[in-house]
Amino acid sequence: MNKITHLKNAVLMTCLASAMLLSSPVSAGKIYKTINKDGTVTYSDTPSPGAIEVDFSSNTTTVVENPIAKTKQAKVITKKKTVQYSLNVSSPSPGATVRNTSGTVNISASISPSAKGYFELSLQDKKLRSTSGIFTVEDLQRGEYSYQINFVETSGKVIASSEVRRFFIHKPSVLIKPQNNSN
Repeated sequence: MNKITHLKNAVLMTCLASAMLLSSPVSAGKIYKTINKDGTVTYSDTPSPGAIEVDFSSNTTTVVENPIAKTKQAKVITKKKTVQYSLNVSSPSPGATVRNTSGTVNISASISPSAKGYFELSLQDKKLRSTSGIFTVEDLQRGEYSYQINFVETSGKVIASSEVRRFFIHKPSVLIKPQNNSN
């Protein structure tokens, strides 16, 4: 007999001994344990040469794992923690008037926490992209402009957006000529 067969027999005998104990009162009979020459253990209700009487007077528990049976571990499912991204537009401030003769405005934004992707500026009918969050828009005419910035993750999903903001471009008119104060 091989070791696995002996182990199976030991497990079977342990189960049988436990069943006998549970089905009848402890005082009804005695159980004997014999360790065989090959190391296997045999339980019986009749003594054999070298058998030791098993004492069940105290509450004992014996757990024997079957090495052949593989137990499946429960798959632990962890829910991904949802990250809340925040997009901050640092300039221009809401409702700001930008005074620039060339009609240039610098718009800058940042994302927190940091993420991989790009910033997308929507200004009137233009869409501009930036990986740094800094946009330089040139040749704007005087007037009011509305804009919004989105942060787009590398997968293409918008993960943060600014509110719609506005600014005003103010530049001197070419029709207004400086007055000469010399008389």
